[in-house]
Amino acid sequence: MKFKAFIKAFLIHTCIYNTVLFSAAMLFLLFGNMTSFATASYFLILAFCAFFAAANVIFAKANLSIWWRTIIHAALTLGGFYLCIFARYSDIGTPSESLTLFGVLVTLLYAVCMGTFLAIRYAKQKKAEAKRYQSVYASTKDQKRR
Repeated sequence: MKFKAFIKAFLIHTCIYNTVLFSAAMLFLLFGNMTSFATASYFLILAFCAFFAAANVIFAKANLSIWWRTIIHAALTLGGFYLCIFARYSDIGTPSESLTLFGVLVTLLYAVCMGTFLAIRYAKQKKAEAKRYQSVYASTKDQKRR
């Protein structure tokens, strides 16, 4: 993937994710119990959106094997999430037990979602591969019937 195309896709995805998360935050602020939203939270949401956009663009467009793309996607997505959430809601070096449990649950949720996505992708590839298969030993009459 060319650098210019990567930057364009990265910026578009970042803006889209940022708009969705900011809108969700504003709805939560409007209908939730919160009376204000710290400015630092906006920048942390933007930072997470940048990590997530980079992960998705690399996952979708990189010329790497699916396993490397999955590892990079997991590192960027979970790394960005932990950096943004732990930076906002924890003391330096001492996250609370509930925040740690939340991090573990997010990691498990990511693993389940990515595992499901990869399983569906694998099944679709096997189905498409089975349709393309032609037996070398079949007669020409058998091939014409298909």
